[in-house]
Amino acid sequence: MIDLLAAMFSYAFFVTVVRASTPLLFATLGGLISDLSGALNVALEGMMLIAALTAVVVSVYAPWYVAVGAAVLIGSLFGGVIAFFHLKLKADIILAGFAINILAAGGTVFALSIATGGDKGTSINLASKAIPALDLSFLSAIPVIGGVLSGMLSGHSLLSWLAVLSVAVLWFFLYHMPQGLWLRAVGEYPASPQAAGIAVDKVRVWALVASGAFAGLGGAQLAMFNYIGFTRDMTAGRGFIALGAVLLGARHPVGAMLAALLFGVFEALSIVMPGIFAWIPAELVVSIPFLVTVFALFLFSYRAMRARRQAEAKSA
Repeated sequence: MIDLLAAMFSYAFFVTVVRASTPLLFATLGGLISDLSGALNVALEGMMLIAALTAVVVSVYAPWYVAVGAAVLIGSLFGGVIAFFHLKLKADIILAGFAINILAAGGTVFALSIATGGDKGTSINLASKAIPALDLSFLSAIPVIGGVLSGMLSGHSLLSWLAVLSVAVLWFFLYHMPQGLWLRAVGEYPASPQAAGIAVDKVRVWALVASGAFAGLGGAQLAMFNYIGFTRDMTAGRGFIALGAVLLGARHPVGAMLAALLFGVFEALSIVMPGIFAWIPAELVVSIPFLVTVFALFLFSYRAMRARRQAEAKSA
């Protein structure tokens, strides 16, 4: 236990938590935007997977920032696809989302085999690039706290800093801009903004496109920093965990960030614990984030049911 606590309070563990949380936070923010618009994006998993492969392939031939942009673009494109099927063709959004997930699972393997000349497991034969980390080692010159700041803040991906900035920007957008009010109103009671002349479907289209863009950033972080390269099914359920993080975070940007960090802690523990407690099965440790997701969904359902009962009691 002492060894575990020592590992958890180390700089390395903090860096691992941030690294694990970043792709999840991007996906969670994407899920939050779509959920607030009333069009839940269950295709986050597939969008992240497609974006991860896109980023890796593009980075072979272009600078890393172009590859990240390509990942964002492909994520936005699939956000538009799910919006087209759901809002234009009136398909069920859950079924459309799962169709994209299934397409991503098989399609990325096929595309990977073409890009690598036959390898269907990893992109090890591709010389892909990495997203640079921000070096803040100069902070160590600050008296007293410089060493702590340098150890905690240095070495993180540029996208990790972008993720934190995105939380602040999204919070400001949702609660201090009229467009954010429109987005929340469309999700809560679409008849009201529609009566005010707001195009409900247009708001939902842009919400799904933005959701896909955030998922694309998560895929790029995963394939160009957390791991350098693409591996089959490398998202490993992170898109579905992000949906649980949206609910656990009370559908708020700051809550989403805290929920993503919580899941990042458990993912980091799944990396650290097998080396300390060898008698614990590795499969059990890896399943911790998914167990937390199920528990989060249970808490949300219980809270929603209790709120509904209280509302019914007041109306009676």
